[in-house]
Amino acid sequence: MADRTLLGIVGSVSADSRTRTAVEVALDAAADERGVETALLHLAEYDLDTADGRGIDNYEGDTAEALELIVEADAYVVGTPVYRGSYSGALKNLLDMVPRGQWQGDVAPFENAAVGLVATGATNHHFLAVDQELRPVFAFFGAHTVGGAVYANGDQFDEGEIADGDLRDHLELLGGATVELSAAVEDGDALGEIGPAI
Repeated sequence: MADRTLLGIVGSVSADSRTRTAVEVALDAAADERGVETALLHLAEYDLDTADGRGIDNYEGDTAEALELIVEADAYVVGTPVYRGSYSGALKNLLDMVPRGQWQGDVAPFENAAVGLVATGATNHHFLAVDQELRPVFAFFGAHTVGGAVYANGDQFDEGEIADGDLRDHLELLGGATVELSAAVEDGDALGEIGPAI
């Protein structure tokens, strides 16, 4: 994946975000161990429009910039805090603006792309949100999600930093696994063509 970009998307609107911390660990490991270029899209730093069905070329300002980062990236680590058993409304709003190569625009950035998934929550009660909420939305886009994901609870952090060595190791593995999956998709015939179900 040399000369390719792994984009971290942080679906939190908090400037002090445990989700961002977790995503950055995965990105840093991918950059250090796999030599990939990384970038970060933290929704707290962007004033995004509300999704209203318009095409991707009709957005301006922060929204256009955020969408361009997604379009230009080759693989993704997507993280979200879990609220009410699901991913954040801010992330939902962003994903509602990303086209699938159909009427919202002729690009499909997540199609056949590798995506690593991260979720954070106060407790372990919502760990299934990764597989019940995040993974299906990326299947809708035709993405290839890494088989394992990371869920982190509040007890694994101390003053915003990761205090659990196993969590750090798992996040680092996720970064590497996302790069490996992206390379497999790029090198494979079927993996790079299968796309969304409908």
